[in-house]
Amino acid sequence: MTAAMERTDEQQRRTIAEFVRDRAAALDRGETDTRIDLARIGELGLLTAGLDGGELREMVAVIEDIAAESLAVGFSLWAQRMALEYIDRAPAALRAKFRDDLGTGRRVGVTAMAAALKHLAGLGDLSLVAERTDDGLEVSGPIHWASNVFDDALIVFPARGEDGSGVVAAVRADTPGIRINPRPDLLALGATASTSLTFDRVHVPGDQIVTHDLRSFCGTIRPTFLLLQTSFCVGISRTALDESGSRITGLGAQFADEYRALQKRYGNLRDRLHEYADAPASVEPADLLRLRLDGSLVAVDATRLESTLRGGAGYASASATNRRFREAAFLPIQSPSEGQLRWELSQYE
Repeated sequence: MTAAMERTDEQQRRTIAEFVRDRAAALDRGETDTRIDLARIGELGLLTAGLDGGELREMVAVIEDIAAESLAVGFSLWAQRMALEYIDRAPAALRAKFRDDLGTGRRVGVTAMAAALKHLAGLGDLSLVAERTDDGLEVSGPIHWASNVFDDALIVFPARGEDGSGVVAAVRADTPGIRINPRPDLLALGATASTSLTFDRVHVPGDQIVTHDLRSFCGTIRPTFLLLQTSFCVGISRTALDESGSRITGLGAQFADEYRALQKRYGNLRDRLHEYADAPASVEPADLLRLRLDGSLVAVDATRLESTLRGGAGYASASATNRRFREAAFLPIQSPSEGQLRWELSQYE
């Protein structure tokens, strides 16, 4: 990448970071949702950063900068980009049908693939069941959790065949037979439209099947899945540590050693993230799992320290400190959860 291109990318990231920063409080209050942010990211050409022959670290930088201002937007952006990643690996006809709309933010993407990664780790069966028909699939069952679930979204999901095989397919959220369940009240992430869904004999045309080889497909996308999740962990950690660093005086000096230790952990985490993003396919699975686990742990610890140093002002629900503390609380339970990551890592010991 030339120096001029790097400057342009940095300018675009600054532009969207300012846009997201200005909207973060309204998102937290539930006055708007992340579709507006995704559309703006798409207008700036940042949804496809590093996709067309570029390097994944370009997208890592975008998500990191956005999550530094709002984890809610960073999280929705991750889901959007993963849906785009799946469609980009689909047969040509399916790419032509949805790729541009996802890449520009005109259509929101839902990734429901976490269930497949959990299933392939040996931690449960796929909940969606697909029966073959003359012209495609008929799919029934629940999706227990997904984000960006807006009425006009594109859902990319895994399902198991009656013979035990696994497929990945895509379907619009307004397709007959799909029921979007009421969204639960969430800490700080209500704007991400996260909820559960139920499929009741949903017809999926044959040209909307992404792949019939679930295991191979998941092996291909998993490094990107985990690296981009780590990106939003790094983003929120960066801001929390920046805020903490300005308060290591007076009574705050009692936390100086903890702050320095967290800064060291954060620096190591970020260095590994960007190193791995240079060649995702060459990174050992255990290293990716450890990176993602460390990302959530650092984010939780960094936001806790910021909240402690901020004191009563950070306890006010309208403060950015409080918002980051609530946002980070989701990271240990997001799929893959801390428990799943620890279990998978134990298999390499």
